Amino acid sequence: MISKAQKAHWDTFGFLVLKQLFSQKEVEVMRKATIEVVNQEGGGESLSGGDQFSIGTFLERHPDLINWIDDDRIYEIPETLLGPDFFLMHTGGAVYKGDTLWHGGFGPDRPKEYNPIKHCKIAMYFDRLNKEDGCLRVIPGSHLRSFGDFVRPLFREETEPDLKHFGVADEEVPCVALESEPGDVIVFTEPVFHSAFGSGIPRIQITVEYGSNPTTKEQIEEVIQHSREYTWSYNPSQSYIDSDRPRIRRMVSRLVELGCTPFPV
Repeated sequence: MISKAQKAHWDTFGFLVLKQLFSQKEVEVMRKATIEVVNQEGGGESLSGGDQFSIGTFLERHPDLINWIDDDRIYEIPETLLGPDFFLMHTGGAVYKGDTLWHGGFGPDRPKEYNPIKHCKIAMYFDRLNKEDGCLRVIPGSHLRSFGDFVRPLFREETEPDLKHFGVADEEVPCVALESEPGDVIVFTEPVFHSAFGSGIPRIQITVEYGSNPTTKEQIEEVIQHSREYTWSYNPSQSYIDSDRPRIRRMVSRLVELGCTPFPV
């Protein structure tokens, strides 16, 4: 599914937009299931204008979502971008509203020779989104260390003032707006600087994040550390560990092997 040219694009710029990977009928089934999970997990008010909502191990919570990662159209994305021994970090679901500030890159304490595992994140939105309606924005190439370090001043907390480090407001920073329609799939790497601005309309999203197989001592130690720090990420769900689908079991087997704690969903 992912061509050599698309992989080169992802490696260089940090993102891809795959148009109409899923039919409208499939999208409607998934949207309905997503809303059901949001409601059952206490996020219903976010759908009607309340505070935004997000939760991990999301796909595992509904029979119409649980095996999405096993679909060829999804599975072949990390398989091509990260290699056949990639692992599943987590699945997520969210209802966003308003602005999401610029974030991405690597911590300033990371040495230049730091060699992290590669990340690949897949997102699907259930609404038509453009630049003014809160679609995902990315700064191409900012996942690469040298450029990412220059861009890092954009990273700030919600409570911090906008200092206009580059002479423009956050929403005016040069970027690519990844406009999408239901059925499209957006692929990006978490270190690429990304954001969303505009629109008070709730944006319903599901995501899956993957990592390349950790092989160095530093990478393995980092995965184990993250599994202890995070609630959902790096902690495989019990339902995926016990899945009757070989692909899904394989995707979480590396985390099981490293002793990461299963999440009881």
